[in-house]
Amino acid sequence: MRKRKRKLALAGGLGMAVAITSVALASARSARADNVAGFIERSGQLEAELAQTLRGAPFAMPMPSLPNIVPRIYSITQYGAKPGLGQVNTQAIQAAIDAASQHGGGIVDIPPGYWVTGPIVLKSHVDLNVESGAQLQFSGDHDLYPLVPSGDGYTVQSPLSATNAVDVAITGHGVIDGAGNTWRPVEKSKLTADQWNALVASGGVVTPDGSTWWPTAQGANAQAYIKAHPHMTYQDDLQVKDYLRPYMVYFQGCKNVWLEGVTFENSPFATVKVNTSSGVVIDSVNIRNPWYGQNTDGIDVSADQDVVLYRDVIDTGDDGIALESSGNDAAGVFNEQDIVVADCIVHNGHSGFAVGSYTDGGIRNVWVTGDVYDGTEAGLRFKSGVGKGGLVEDIDIDHIVMRDISGAAITFDDGYVDNGADTSSLQAPGPNSYVPQFENITFSNVSCEYAGQSIYMNGLPNAPISNITLNDVDITAAQAPQIQNTSNLVEHQVQIQSGVTMLGEIPH
Repeated sequence: MRKRKRKLALAGGLGMAVAITSVALASARSARADNVAGFIERSGQLEAELAQTLRGAPFAMPMPSLPNIVPRIYSITQYGAKPGLGQVNTQAIQAAIDAASQHGGGIVDIPPGYWVTGPIVLKSHVDLNVESGAQLQFSGDHDLYPLVPSGDGYTVQSPLSATNAVDVAITGHGVIDGAGNTWRPVEKSKLTADQWNALVASGGVVTPDGSTWWPTAQGANAQAYIKAHPHMTYQDDLQVKDYLRPYMVYFQGCKNVWLEGVTFENSPFATVKVNTSSGVVIDSVNIRNPWYGQNTDGIDVSADQDVVLYRDVIDTGDDGIALESSGNDAAGVFNEQDIVVADCIVHNGHSGFAVGSYTDGGIRNVWVTGDVYDGTEAGLRFKSGVGKGGLVEDIDIDHIVMRDISGAAITFDDGYVDNGADTSSLQAPGPNSYVPQFENITFSNVSCEYAGQSIYMNGLPNAPISNITLNDVDITAAQAPQIQNTSNLVEHQVQIQSGVTMLGEIPH
């Protein structure tokens, strides 16, 4: 009788297992179908919204083309990926990406779960979809990250990168973690005594001057090594690899790029870097880094064209949104142009929106509208210096709300020279003169509830900041405006109240 009951129980268990498996497979199929349908629906909605928004641009802004992705799913589990702490899934995830690209494209799906990986490379016609409930965790094992060529030397391969790819996307509502805490230095001056002591007690190495903590001795001792080896080779770069922190997400020379919905956190260096690319849309992305995170820019747009940053939320330790442009082109060539930043929110960073410091490649046709900067060090910041400067013109900034800005609400600084920039080229502006030129920039409907200083404008005697217009600007600040070497500053309905302090404001 007991045997009979046991057999019946076992049979019932098998039936239930089959039923559960069938339900799970049906659920997986449904999730895959939802991913495809969701991708198509969201891209269609976004195209309609962008078309409406871009009609308000003060210049003829081209409509960026969203990636053309085949609605076909490649789940990383089909290629051997396993969730949890004990599995590194680099090969499986890369295999899924490669297969999708080789077969005409598709959606590489990261399902709910905790997925550890080393660096992966995105390919043309592929969307990396990180589902809600999924965390793509990049490993803190630096041996997994090789050195790759960069300019005249080498740098560390980014956790996520794409080079010369067409139609590439990262979407979903999951989390991508860059393991930045295993790479980043921390300056003692940014922490309380208790925080610093706890950090040092956790391990790592403090630099000889006692000012900075590094996770590894290689990072802490790198500057001394570089100084002793003025002509660095590949083998030398290997000795300072931890010092050469990678961008977390890096697109180089790509076309039709879409980032949407994903949370990027804990970056080793700048979080999202887009370089020499075109047709880029970064929509509803969340970026989270500690406010003391060294060099953790939120989004860097560098020498790109036709770029839209839309509804992004950034909380970071350096510039929230930054535009740069480098190049040795003739006069009239702008390596960075047609950029729209709309309805973004930035917390804590060095600035809400910044231009520079490298502007020698030229920047023009930029529209920043509807942003909120809350608790940043600077609000709207234009910075460059002799040796890295160039022409920046035709910038329109409107409907910006700022509060609790510890520095200046609006900053122009042509004396921003760092990293030993060459000042020998100080001369009248012209092709390849590398002198900053900020011209034809308009601020309209800009308000700031509190700033350490309302406006700071520091031009050069031979290249003054020129043709700056302030319309309906209302700023409450501790310090009055400071303006020098500026020509044709036009003000309409500008209200600045100085000598005001902010209750509970603690600069960082």
